[in-house]
Amino acid sequence: MARRTPRSLDELELQFREISERASALVNGLDPATLPRRPKPESWSVAECMAHLNLSADPYLPIWEREIAQGAEQKVSGEHAYRLDFWGRVLLWALEPPPKFRFPAPREFQPLNIGTPDTILPAFLDRQSRILRAIQSAHGIAIDRIKITSPFDRRVRYCIWSSFCVTASHARRHLWQAETAAQILAG
Repeated sequence: MARRTPRSLDELELQFREISERASALVNGLDPATLPRRPKPESWSVAECMAHLNLSADPYLPIWEREIAQGAEQKVSGEHAYRLDFWGRVLLWALEPPPKFRFPAPREFQPLNIGTPDTILPAFLDRQSRILRAIQSAHGIAIDRIKITSPFDRRVRYCIWSSFCVTASHARRHLWQAETAAQILAG
């Protein structure tokens, strides 16, 4: 599934809105009892995929808020066709579904506590709303010139723009995984 890399904040916002719509359609279309069921013992359930996405978004939220605010304060202004940096391109290539290869989630991002079926979608949509607010706060700021350290690997530094695009790609990957799990369980 080829996905065009966004070039503007508006295009990026649209991608996150589509992610929210896809997740809502998936979860609302399933019996709540299906959400925590794994299609295979070694595969994640729909609920685990959503919980993993929440755990993965949480470390970014304060970083984006702080760095975007500092960028505005330091007048790192500009609104143009944003560009991915090296790590952004590599991670987008690796994460965009269907997966080219699999790698285990770090322990702290494994979905050990998924909550109850009625909390899964609201928790996910809350994270998506917070991501959208961070994107909206970046208007007028050259976020492809502001570098952050990855909360997943301290050796990786990339621009805020790349981190947003990677987060969207990561969400699509695990929504694809959750949709596949739902299809297998539907039999």
